[in-house]
Amino acid sequence: MPRGSFTLFSSLWERDSLKRKMNPEGSDLHWRLRRVLLAGLMLLAGLPRAAGAADDARELAHFVVGHDVVAPDVGPFSATIGAFGNGHFLMPGGGFEPMVFRTMFQASGGSADRILASAEMLSNSDSWQNGALDGAEVEILRIESGAFRSVRRSRIAQDGYRVAGWIPLGPGKVVPGGQTQALLSFPTWYRTGVPYYFTIRAVGADGSLSEPAEAAVARRELALPKSGNATRLIGLEPRSDATRERLPAPRGLRARELETGEIALHWEAVPGAAGYALYRSDVLPEAHRGAYLQLEEAGPPIREGDLVLLRTRFLRAEREKLLSNRIWDSGEPRRDFVPPLVPKWSDEAGGGDWRLVPHPADTPVPDAGQTHLRVTLGAKERFAIGRFNHSGLAQSWYPVLEPDRSYRFEVWMRGRTPQTVRFELTGFHASAKGGALEPIPFRLTPQWRRYSMDFSVPVVNPGRGAGRMEIVLTGPGEFDIDNFRVFRADAPYLALLPEDVERLAASGMAALRTHGFVRTGRSSYDLEQLTNPAGASSGTEGGNTLPQVLGEFTRLGVDPWLQIEPHLTEAEWIGLAEYLAAPYDPSLDDPARKPWAARRHANGQAVPWTENFKQITLEIGNETWNGLFAPWVFPQMQDAVDGQSYNAGEVYGLYQEYVLSILKRSPYWDALAPKTRTVLGGRAGLGDWAGFRYGADAARRSPGSDVLAHAGYIGGWENGAAPEAPTANGLFRVLTHVLQVSLPQAHKQIAAAARIGEARGQAPVMGMYEAGPGYVLDGLNGRRMSPEQTDAQERALKSKAAGTATLDSFLARARLGMRAQNFFLYGDGSHWSSHRRWQHGGQVLPAWELLALFNRVGTGDMLSVRTLAVPVADLPEEKGRQAVQAAPLVDAYATRSGDRVTLMLVSRRVPGLPDAHRDGGKRVMVDLPFKTTQRVTRISQSGQWNSDNLTSREVTLQHQDVPPVSALPHLEVADLPAGSTIFYVFEGVE
Repeated sequence: MPRGSFTLFSSLWERDSLKRKMNPEGSDLHWRLRRVLLAGLMLLAGLPRAAGAADDARELAHFVVGHDVVAPDVGPFSATIGAFGNGHFLMPGGGFEPMVFRTMFQASGGSADRILASAEMLSNSDSWQNGALDGAEVEILRIESGAFRSVRRSRIAQDGYRVAGWIPLGPGKVVPGGQTQALLSFPTWYRTGVPYYFTIRAVGADGSLSEPAEAAVARRELALPKSGNATRLIGLEPRSDATRERLPAPRGLRARELETGEIALHWEAVPGAAGYALYRSDVLPEAHRGAYLQLEEAGPPIREGDLVLLRTRFLRAEREKLLSNRIWDSGEPRRDFVPPLVPKWSDEAGGGDWRLVPHPADTPVPDAGQTHLRVTLGAKERFAIGRFNHSGLAQSWYPVLEPDRSYRFEVWMRGRTPQTVRFELTGFHASAKGGALEPIPFRLTPQWRRYSMDFSVPVVNPGRGAGRMEIVLTGPGEFDIDNFRVFRADAPYLALLPEDVERLAASGMAALRTHGFVRTGRSSYDLEQLTNPAGASSGTEGGNTLPQVLGEFTRLGVDPWLQIEPHLTEAEWIGLAEYLAAPYDPSLDDPARKPWAARRHANGQAVPWTENFKQITLEIGNETWNGLFAPWVFPQMQDAVDGQSYNAGEVYGLYQEYVLSILKRSPYWDALAPKTRTVLGGRAGLGDWAGFRYGADAARRSPGSDVLAHAGYIGGWENGAAPEAPTANGLFRVLTHVLQVSLPQAHKQIAAAARIGEARGQAPVMGMYEAGPGYVLDGLNGRRMSPEQTDAQERALKSKAAGTATLDSFLARARLGMRAQNFFLYGDGSHWSSHRRWQHGGQVLPAWELLALFNRVGTGDMLSVRTLAVPVADLPEEKGRQAVQAAPLVDAYATRSGDRVTLMLVSRRVPGLPDAHRDGGKRVMVDLPFKTTQRVTRISQSGQWNSDNLTSREVTLQHQDVPPVSALPHLEVADLPAGSTIFYVFEGVE
């Protein structure tokens, strides 16, 4: 008998028995005849089939929906949203706010007035020079008796930031011992016109190091591309703990620059040397003092393993004071120190000696924030403020300007003397083919004034070249600039666009997770900047701020899932509680006693934000295990009192408890607590990725955390999966991911939650902080993706089948009790997205469409569903996927809310898989637990299993009224198409 046939026929027999019980008045002869027929079919099924014989029979799935509730109050689901708002990508950072610099690291030791750490750590791998962070505040956190404690706060003394020393060239590698020369090649961004200092150390066979050779110096003048002639080093790890007698220091070291741009080193041989370790420095050896932070005053001694939070702000970015030679002309460090739209360093030639100047309290500039930009130019100097922010149809990164769409440019400016400046576009739209958009000139006055004009482009850019939008200043003169914005004219600045309002309102999402407030790196924000008016932020993505985000969420009627970086001070955490929950009456309250509530009130929000929302979810950081988001990742630590070791996950949990303990000290905690839900973000699966149990370990140490969430992507780089393709095999893998990955992980996570509950008294609610289709990115984790693979992956994961797989995984986890599930990511574009961009049609993608449909018609108590018959297949084990025997290829979910019952049927099959001779369709029967209904609506998606919405809307919702009498009490679905989902909504159920 073919596999699955016995399950099918025995279940038919059971179904007929059930029908007979439900209809005792039926003819006994009728039932006897049917049983004889079924027995004959079972006998024939075991016989060989005639070659080429037609097989029109459809496999049957048969389910019984019960009254029992297996998961109460399921949904609606939520979603993550990145930076958003009108103009957030076109001109972010135009508020010109201070550059808030924050970082975190562990001390290797210290004293009452000094913090020790490696030079690599303190200098960010030879990026910052001595004195760069003088004056910065440092806070020392320590674990004592199982809890974090803030030990002290201080500041780095003047000339107290010390990082200069010998930097190893090629750590763990040496020049072979038989050589006495080396040719060094440097990238073009290394600084020129300055001396470089070099030394070498002889390395013994056991890794022992000699004393350094007397330093040699060479002045680097040429910034030439690497020639490929640099000396090849070999692997030999120098060891400071080697026991053999050290070799003598090399002698006669010389250095010089060649005409090719390389630095040539020569020295005398050291007998017995297995190799020579090379070192470089930006400063004279006499100036080397080690790596440490000298503090302004003495206090409780710093200990090894202490966690150091360093915080400072910059109103200027002087490269001469900040950067090492190694990254002098690199673009990477600009992000830490230079405001987003500013083209040069403050002290760079042509940089306008720019600075950020505080606004007075009575500034006429609205929504001013703390500072504005001031640029001072000499005669004929040119300074262009802006960014590359648009391109054409042949690329996918930049937005494409819509022809005849009205865009608005505006800025507040003044000039010490009357000056004419201009706003302009560069690239295609400045050319004749692109409409030759003329620059917009305007003349400044000594008084602050708003300048604004609408513009549009006549044609779409067909190419891939990027264009800038910029304000061009020409010297001589002093210029003050603030609130430089470019946005669509059909909505206010940083408000949700009309299409976003429509899409999000229709989605029914319970909450939106604020991804624009995390992944900031060292260039971040303080609470003052986070609570600024819209756009007045240098450290959040897109200029998003709390009043803007919470205001738009209020307009949508969705709750906030706030992601906040871990680096706020104690006063800032308490201030955040006040900002969210404290009442403020300007006729009664003193703003000095309630500064954050007064700030909220002044920005137009009179009542506490807690009154606007049912729930405020708080998540500290983003994937605090993921080095991509350093420095906001937690290390291993040790208890300073009892010596207990804590792994990184436990440290994360202890830190969460520390933050919660601060919030609870707020006088407004009683108002905030009932509305607050706290989340811990774990990893993909407990036990996955080399047994890394990050989230579970955090939850054990944080009894105050309500939710333990994980990532639950379908494939993608997070799961180490290969990119999927829109083939039968590829989409079958997508559809069965729920069986081989999602459910096994969910079972482990729920079991772990129960164990956590036993340990701490209450189990955390389980959930997914990010889920949905997952993608492999070119270059991430060493993976390479060709354009063809990328396109195939897009088609696979934006297909109808991927939509079914997404909803299936959300519902399967919900049936197990996972209450908080979040789709990643709302937005338009490629990869993680919910919609296509306007140039591709702007259509919704199938996964988002099904989740939104569930939010509208599927929420409620999830009912039990018993399977009487179902087609199955054996799914083999492979990397990252568990073997599953007799895996069900059809499933049914049912929910009830009041007098509405929603039935959802999903097919995990595609034509030809797992059986080559079948088209993937299914016949489904469902026994329903009610007798009458007023209305039945069938909702399905159009298109085939492999249809996608990449360039047009091939997959769309289709509604069909079903006569109630034909659906009760046994719903029969003649054909559940391959890779599809069908909703049946029963209203007025009794």
